[in-house]
Amino acid sequence: MWRNIWTILRKELIDNLRDRRSVFNALLSVLLNPLLYIFLFGFLFRAFSEQATQTLQLPVIGAENAPNLVSFLDQQNVEVQSPPEDPEAALLAGDVDVVLVIPDTFADAFEQGEPATIEVMRDESNDSADIFVERTEALLQQYGQRTASLRLLARGISPAVVQPIVVSEVDVSPQARGEAGTVLNLLPVIMFTAAFLGGFYMVVDMTAGEKERESLEPLLLNPVPRWTFVIGKYLTALAFTILGTALATGLFLALLGIPAVQEFTNIRVSVEPRAIATAVLVVAPVIFMAVALQMLIASYTRNVKEAQTYTQLLSLAGFMPALFLSILPIRDQPWMYFIPTIGQVFLVNKVVRGEALPPADVAISLGVTLLVGVLALLGAIRLYEREEIVMG
Repeated sequence: MWRNIWTILRKELIDNLRDRRSVFNALLSVLLNPLLYIFLFGFLFRAFSEQATQTLQLPVIGAENAPNLVSFLDQQNVEVQSPPEDPEAALLAGDVDVVLVIPDTFADAFEQGEPATIEVMRDESNDSADIFVERTEALLQQYGQRTASLRLLARGISPAVVQPIVVSEVDVSPQARGEAGTVLNLLPVIMFTAAFLGGFYMVVDMTAGEKERESLEPLLLNPVPRWTFVIGKYLTALAFTILGTALATGLFLALLGIPAVQEFTNIRVSVEPRAIATAVLVVAPVIFMAVALQMLIASYTRNVKEAQTYTQLLSLAGFMPALFLSILPIRDQPWMYFIPTIGQVFLVNKVVRGEALPPADVAISLGVTLLVGVLALLGAIRLYEREEIVMG
């Protein structure tokens, strides 16, 4: 039995490796993802950091009404500029990001110790101006707090009186979070993408492709149980998928460790090899399930085009939840571990953060994922036992 499976496995490996184009496409689709995600998020983080540190160009209407405020802004890396002729039109056109309006009544209200109004004009639909608006509002708040402290001191009152509590933030995470944590949350996305795309072309070629080439019928005429053909083909795709997942994961972590990439993206992370090994073990059932589901779907279809359509939909359903969960602030719930891939996302994130894995959650996620994979593989075997597999 195992000799027949090994013969089929070797035959499929040789046939697929001869098709260098398919192998290249499979590896390219898997290895492009780490590059894409790292440089995409790197560009975003770099742009945000530059916007947060560069000189703030701030058009001010009525700057003469608040000379002290203007002087304070000059000391805070802000270049006060003359306002545009039509501030609203300039904001809507994107020529300026924010306009500060200091009304004529500001000076009188400020001198009398009354609340003095300042307007911050912005275009809410311009998301790229958010950082500049936040910087402007933060500086105004800082100026207001400093002015309030000086007024209290002038009256012989300590500013600490109006600050009854002091909040001190303590980070207890095992490593720095922020941008680095967000990028590190993409690790399960990289692994799941490779799990669902690594053996995609190979599965389609070994099932629907053989139907189109009419080479499946002569293969099944051999005096060998048909389930051995399914297992042999499955193991071939599984081996290639494991290889693709390992290469994608290794490339992702290797890129994060290159000093030039770290300097370009402003992202610096480090993960212990033990954590990576644990994450791979957590994702292993997903690889088993993904290849089995692809075998089932591709065996059911009639031609390569139909198989590619359905298996691509399966791939999207497999790794898109991981992408959303890695970005959105969603906390894990007990029922989520009953859904394949979703449970593994939270488990991998816990591993990367250095948290202990709950045995019950691991057992549920592992068991459900393996069960789906076994049922899919049995379904593919059942399809091969039927004559319709050849007749279409």
